[in-house]
Amino acid sequence: MAMNSTRPVTSTIWVGNLSFDSTEAELQQLLATVGPIKNLRLITDRETGRPKGFGFCEYYDKATAESAHRNLNGTDLHGRNIRIDFAEEFTKPGQRNDRDDRGAGPSAADRDRSG
Repeated sequence: MAMNSTRPVTSTIWVGNLSFDSTEAELQQLLATVGPIKNLRLITDRETGRPKGFGFCEYYDKATAESAHRNLNGTDLHGRNIRIDFAEEFTKPGQRNDRDDRGAGPSAADRDRSG
């Protein structure tokens, strides 16, 4: 069920379509099957603290991230097929590239209110 990515290979993957019941420990256990994890975080809503259904996993090298994409994309976790893609590289901590808005930065409505 692996899908080809159109994103450049990076050492960080985006993991989506997660059940709100998924825990960081479960995700860590699954993602570590392809190699050691440098950093893992599930994204939560800032106001409610509820999970948003996606997260990011950073591996120590691109080859391990490629293995996760190839071998774990589509894996069943809590009755949902998780999606894995390569995350874009950031130029500075906390700053994203402007290639797309997937999961980063203020919404268009927030930008309109601040201007």
